[in-house]
Amino acid sequence: MNFRRSRWAVFAAFCGCVNAAMAQGTGGNAAPAVPANPTFPGTGASSAFGTATPGTGLNNPGAGLPPATPGTGPGMLNPGAGTSTGPGTGMLPQESPDAEGAASAFGEGQTGAQPPPSSEPTFTVPGGGYGQPAQQFTAGEGRLARPRFRFTSSLSFGYDDNVFQTPTDSEEGLPSQTVEVLDDPGTPGTVVQGIGPDGLPTTVVAPGRAPTTRRVVIPGFRGQPRIGSFLNRGNVGMDVQFASRRTLFTFDLNTGGNFYWDRPGKDVDYTGSLAMMYLRRLTPRLQFTANVSAIYQTQPDLTLVNSSTQQAGSYLNATARMQLSYRFTPRLSASASLTYGLLRYQEDAQQLGDYGETTLGTEVRYLYGPRLTLIGQLRYSQIAYDSQSALDAGTVYTLLGGEVTLSRRFTGTLLLGASLRQFDQSGLSNTAPYAEATLAYQLAKATFVQFDARFGFEAPSSAQSELITLRSGLNLVQNFSPRFRGTAGINYVRQTTNVETTDDSSVFNTINLGLGVMYNLTRQWTLNANYNYTTGFGTFAASDYFRNQAFIGAEYDF
Repeated sequence: MNFRRSRWAVFAAFCGCVNAAMAQGTGGNAAPAVPANPTFPGTGASSAFGTATPGTGLNNPGAGLPPATPGTGPGMLNPGAGTSTGPGTGMLPQESPDAEGAASAFGEGQTGAQPPPSSEPTFTVPGGGYGQPAQQFTAGEGRLARPRFRFTSSLSFGYDDNVFQTPTDSEEGLPSQTVEVLDDPGTPGTVVQGIGPDGLPTTVVAPGRAPTTRRVVIPGFRGQPRIGSFLNRGNVGMDVQFASRRTLFTFDLNTGGNFYWDRPGKDVDYTGSLAMMYLRRLTPRLQFTANVSAIYQTQPDLTLVNSSTQQAGSYLNATARMQLSYRFTPRLSASASLTYGLLRYQEDAQQLGDYGETTLGTEVRYLYGPRLTLIGQLRYSQIAYDSQSALDAGTVYTLLGGEVTLSRRFTGTLLLGASLRQFDQSGLSNTAPYAEATLAYQLAKATFVQFDARFGFEAPSSAQSELITLRSGLNLVQNFSPRFRGTAGINYVRQTTNVETTDDSSVFNTINLGLGVMYNLTRQWTLNANYNYTTGFGTFAASDYFRNQAFIGAEYDF
């Protein structure tokens, strides 16, 4: 298959799906774990400084909640992992009539915007990475209603029916095979010009050398059976939250482990995560934000760009981002950002994939109308591998799009453009379409749906190949009562590898489905249960697998 021609068709189909979802009003946001306490801000022109207008059109349920406890599997919902706030919380706000407004990072003072319901400061923090939605905080509400310092502990019991993510067909094994290997390709006969006995020019045919081959026996192997095991998962953590008129600070730290009862080899997988957000309003027009996040775990996470969807041992994924935003007028604003991300594997066999990536970006936002903000972005990233300098490359992204607030219940962003990547050593370059989309939709007072997607380049296995990935997810949060909440989500990753030298391509798909419930027994105690199903399938059937995981547990806050 000629992937160079077909990838634009895939991209066009993806854009059509996003547009259809926007037209029907059924979008949502998915890549991260489903937040525990969804809230839906009111409408009104949004402001990056967040003080002039209530409701930004940036729907960030559970803004500022600590991340899901690591080690839960790809894109798992993990309800109750460090997110309990006690009974009486977690409900969506009361429904109110639609109001005029626009989704602009700097749009205060627009016609039709409603006056603030209180004088409490509101902050809008950009996402920790590109393609991640912004988060909104209001002093005295949501996370900022918690004590300044809070400590949590959780313990759960569960079963994993495929602890090594073993392919489905591997139990059959493979018998020994004999193949013919070309040892010497030989040489063809050649025609040589010379002088004959009569002194006249003549030609002589010199015979070539016949090719030689040999037989090689490839040993078979015994099938690896699927191994299941009961396990216990324990975590302890803390979070900090602080807000003043000009400053916002949040901090989350979690550590723990998964203890397997019957897994051969290492029976403990240690996990940990750290997240920090800092915002400072330097002047009424100038704002500085910083985000830091790091996660150490063994299970693959489908939401992490450039990371493997296959289980490959413990790894550290970290991102740090700084952004400076300036509002020129109530309609026009701009920002500049610097982002650094890294991926480090613990297993020697995987360390060829260790890398660091630096990204410089700039964004311009213009409030075109009461409900539409136009966005333009330009980015440049440089990725450097620790052990594979041939994969070092620079990539330029140019994107145009907008942020729309169709109603109080429905908002979305869509950025479309192209990316150009060039490898440092070989000078080889290739291009691909690029897209980012997020949708948020409040179906009812207690029901919230989010969707997000990313389509574009990811790190390839060699400089002669390219990897195009679609990562998307859809999450649902349903509050059945002030104490009882349910979550559901699905993440889908499609990775297409194209080899430049042979024009061959292969595809691998990964799907993760998660269901969870959480019940606030008391202000300190929360009971939770969740189930996850993961499957992978693609061009090479030998890699296909499926996996089931189920857990019940409890969390204590103090």
